[in-house]
Amino acid sequence: MTLDIPSGVLTKYYEVVDATISNMFGVTCQLVFTQKVEVISNTFDNIPQNKSIHAHMTGGRPAQFKRQTSTFKEVEKLEDLKMKVYWSERDFVKAGTNLVIPDGAIQTIFFATDLSKIKRCKEIIVHKDIKEIQEMRFKLSGEPFPMGIKQNRYFGAFWERS
Repeated sequence: MTLDIPSGVLTKYYEVVDATISNMFGVTCQLVFTQKVEVISNTFDNIPQNKSIHAHMTGGRPAQFKRQTSTFKEVEKLEDLKMKVYWSERDFVKAGTNLVIPDGAIQTIFFATDLSKIKRCKEIIVHKDIKEIQEMRFKLSGEPFPMGIKQNRYFGAFWERS
């Protein structure tokens, strides 16, 4: 037995959920990308040499590093994105039966059109409006998953503190 949902119902559903993300409950978060590695001129030769192939993937904040005679610095690029953020595990939208997530994790719900950005970002700064009081950075914990009716318009993701 199939259930046919009238298109008017789906339109209203999408309209309401879009409003909860864009206007009502969504907060502005900042996606953190490592934009580029640039050469720094006029630096002293006291920067330790990093022979690792993945020097830019140290997991910490961007820092200076040196390879042979060139000195580089990682540069962060921030991009704003509206999302719904759930801070408490009891408020999480159920995504499966046996979820194992770290303590202090959050869940976000966002538009499917932003999925590629979410998967490319290094970290997320949650709630831009309180960033001056306390900056909270998280990294993706697992793969984002589709949500909602038809599971084609919204995605959810879990994030752990970085």
